[in-house]
Amino acid sequence: MMDNHQQDRTAQTDTTPSDATPTDTVQADATQSDIAEPAMAHIEPAPMGVTPAISCADGWRPLPPRVRTVWLITEAFQCVIWLAVCGVITAICLANGWWGFWQRLIIGVAVVYAVLELVSQPLQTKYMYAFTRFRIGERDLATRKGWLFRTSTTTPYTRVQHVDTKQNPVQRHFGLTTVVVHTAADEHEIAALDTAEAERIVALITERVAAAKDDL
Repeated sequence: MMDNHQQDRTAQTDTTPSDATPTDTVQADATQSDIAEPAMAHIEPAPMGVTPAISCADGWRPLPPRVRTVWLITEAFQCVIWLAVCGVITAICLANGWWGFWQRLIIGVAVVYAVLELVSQPLQTKYMYAFTRFRIGERDLATRKGWLFRTSTTTPYTRVQHVDTKQNPVQRHFGLTTVVVHTAADEHEIAALDTAEAERIVALITERVAAAKDDL
């Protein structure tokens, strides 16, 4: 009898910690959750419409991603104008009895070109954005642009005459500005930057142009 009584007490002793373990675990989880929640409360999302600065290891920098939308809208608008002009010319030719073989051929080619340009614009924009880059070095400004036919240009600061900006209505709507670098023979553009970033780039290039010319 004493052995059975001791076994019962041993069983009770063994089961007591196991019964308490889930409660302790829940309390520990709740404590960790209470500690984690204040830490998460301090994390705030980035403001909408602000493009984070992106820099590449080789110094080449991309344009803001929303420039692709600007390119698409601008190209679509140009294609619509082109088709409207073709329609007006067609109406004039028909009204005056000039609708011959050559008129049909020229108008047909123009319409097909405009439609193909509009349809292929998303693909063009994708590859053009992937290649378009700029780099502001210590002694020169370098740009890359193009899609099927690509162009890379390096402009020494000693050749720069002045730097300014321009902005069309679509760019203004999206908060983008183009930086234009003028030389004696040509001008080079950084297609579209955030307006605040464009102003900073203009000031930086102007400063480096002045420093480069002082060293001559």
